Amino acid sequence: MDPGQRSPAGAQVVEKREFYRQENVAGSYDAQRFGGASGMHVNARELALVCDLLPGGGPIADVACGTGRLTAALRGRGDTVLPCDASLAMLRVAVRHVVGPVVQADAFALPIADAACSGAAALRLLFHFAEPAPLLAELRRAVRPGGTLVCDTYSWSARSLIPLGRRRWGATVSTIRRQLFRDLAASLGWRVRAERPCFLISPYIYRRLPLPVVLLLERLERRLPSILLCRVFWALEATARPE
Repeated sequence: MDPGQRSPAGAQVVEKREFYRQENVAGSYDAQRFGGASGMHVNARELALVCDLLPGGGPIADVACGTGRLTAALRGRGDTVLPCDASLAMLRVAVRHVVGPVVQADAFALPIADAACSGAAALRLLFHFAEPAPLLAELRRAVRPGGTLVCDTYSWSARSLIPLGRRRWGATVSTIRRQLFRDLAASLGWRVRAERPCFLISPYIYRRLPLPVVLLLERLERRLPSILLCRVFWALEATARPE
């Protein structure tokens, strides 16, 4: 047993891994979240946000790559990408969607040399854990100074209080205030280069709505104060390490 498994944070890691290693969870992941016209729109929107915030080139680590949807988009624009995920079930799905190797790896202890990557993406990863600092620290280790990490957090979510649909969606997600995340990132060697608040309500709900309603909500997002939006996409730049 890893020492961290004895702590509440460690127990949360174990629970998340147990959920996502299930074959049925991996097999239904994309359909549940991105099925139908509205789900496809949510998927395209998320991928566009990451691609806009993350400079091209590589090598780029796609950490918690899941079914490979982001890896496929990044490789499609010509980037050199290392997709990795702790779930072998997820990687079995990913290899159907991406061209090139995938790696089973722990996001808390990546099999990547120090400063080996020009960038990294951690899409839909950080909000699974109440303590994102260990992940941010490990990603900082892997990304060279001047490189970029793109990640996303929840500012608020009903599923942070109640694990709605636990069997289908897993345990609760975690939220973090934007200023607290900025301060945490800065303490771990990251500078906020950009932040993009988005989604009035959970993307899971957007996926269930008719597409015209989803497009209407998007227009409404641009008119409301950003503090009302529930999710934030971040572009963090790795700062020079202290002497």
